[in-house]
Amino acid sequence: MLTGSETEQRFGEYIEMLRKERGKSLRATAVGIGVSPQFYSEVEKGRNASLTAERLENLKAFLNLSDEQAGIMYNKAAEERRYTDTAVPQDFSGYIVERDYAMAALRVAKQLNADANDWQRFVDDLKRRKGVLT
Repeated sequence: MLTGSETEQRFGEYIEMLRKERGKSLRATAVGIGVSPQFYSEVEKGRNASLTAERLENLKAFLNLSDEQAGIMYNKAAEERRYTDTAVPQDFSGYIVERDYAMAALRVAKQLNADANDWQRFVDDLKRRKGVLT
């Protein structure tokens, strides 16, 4: 669950916070995900938000992020890129592109103006059918 301060943070601020919480240096993090320290510094400062899906995965692994933290990171990365690229979190793009039915479901939801309650019922039903208890 996001805290108030995490909700307000932009992508670069969020990953900087996570990095510092884990006691990792900027240089070590950059090397760990395969970019230059200068480039990574620009990402944290919000001057460049173009980490590839592979680099985001590397960052997730390097910082040992929980699934919740990684989800927040992907969403914040998508939000940063939405005006120049795509608003779909990069960890979803392959899933959506490779499955026509996922794209079709999103289009139907958009056409029908599905709201948060519609999506929650869908998720709850899917978890129930898959035997996932929450």
